[in-house]
Amino acid sequence: MRRRLRKILFLLILLSACASGEIQPVPFEASDMCSLCKMAISEKRFAAEIITENEEVLKFDDIGCLLRYRQKAENQPETAVFFVDYETQNWIKADNAFFVKSGTIKTPMGSGIVAFADKAKAGNESLRFDELKPRSRH
Repeated sequence: MRRRLRKILFLLILLSACASGEIQPVPFEASDMCSLCKMAISEKRFAAEIITENEEVLKFDDIGCLLRYRQKAENQPETAVFFVDYETQNWIKADNAFFVKSGTIKTPMGSGIVAFADKAKAGNESLRFDELKPRSRH
């Protein structure tokens, strides 16, 4: 039943996005878990989302999880990638985001990567999405 409700919700969001001509992120639900590490998504400011070409929504509790997922799922067609702005907690499209790798910010899976919509808030050392690399795991 819950899966059916999610599909209906996704279709409604997709239809509304089609009306505006732009894919929109899918809001988090309390029961959402990370598509990679399977931990609950409890801190929205670190979260990210991929919408695949076949309309699957993949949610992540840490930007590092999204990067590791993309590395493992080589060449899986993506329609859109979104991140949550660390400060405002608003969604940002991947192409509009600036990323900071911090040793002092504790993210859920320890990547230390956070996203900002505003380059000035991210600072001069910020990275763009195509420059991000997952931290190697031993």
